[in-house]
Amino acid sequence: MRTRVFWIVHILTLVGVALWAALDLRFESLAFWPSSSSENILESMQTNVYESGLIRTIGFACVLLLALITIAVPCVRLFRFHHGSRARSIASLLAITTVTALWCGIVINHSALAWQGKRARIAIQVSELEHLAAPLRNQWPARDGNLPGVGPFMAYPFGRPTTLILLQSPSVAGDELCIAAVEGNETGPIRMQLSGSAHDDWAEWHPDSSRPQSFVGGLGDPHQLVSATQLGRGWYLVRYTIPDVLNRHTNNLELAANG
Repeated sequence: MRTRVFWIVHILTLVGVALWAALDLRFESLAFWPSSSSENILESMQTNVYESGLIRTIGFACVLLLALITIAVPCVRLFRFHHGSRARSIASLLAITTVTALWCGIVINHSALAWQGKRARIAIQVSELEHLAAPLRNQWPARDGNLPGVGPFMAYPFGRPTTLILLQSPSVAGDELCIAAVEGNETGPIRMQLSGSAHDDWAEWHPDSSRPQSFVGGLGDPHQLVSATQLGRGWYLVRYTIPDVLNRHTNNLELAANG
């Protein structure tokens, strides 16, 4: 098989992985590799497979294998056989160096690719987010209830709720990206927690005097601001981290949903 065919397949694989990183919400979990300091590397890998899905994991492994084969063959032909001209050898070396640099760029920036991909998906859904947030801005619920577009919910804490646990998560930008909970009140920002990825990401509406910042949720779960990007019309895509309390927060949500 001609070397050019391997190069074409490899470039297509490279572009495909870049698009995958930008479009698949679970790519970051898929691409995560536990460090040598992990207490149980096998357990970490099993968790990643569970979060990403077996089919997605196998597909990712096959893509990486294809990329390895299609770059290995040109490298072997270049360094083992010297029938080509000097100019062709130099061109091949430059091509290999360029492709290696591109792969390094994807590895280093895959989180940024995924973030920008999610931003693009959410940005085109701002009108839908406005439709969901409008009744909450007009009258923040004081008890459990049902809202158009949002569905049934439970309000916590009792008395003056700031957290709405949604019993039927409305989808945003596809079935994988849903709203799991809402934080807010009548005068402040409206925060919608996005499920479907391994990160604590939120779509937030803020009035003119407000900007995304760290906060403590209605269930006592702290959210520490990592990054925020503006979507327009007062909306932001925001990422938080929850230091040392992720499991506790998840348990609180499950207990609240179960009543």
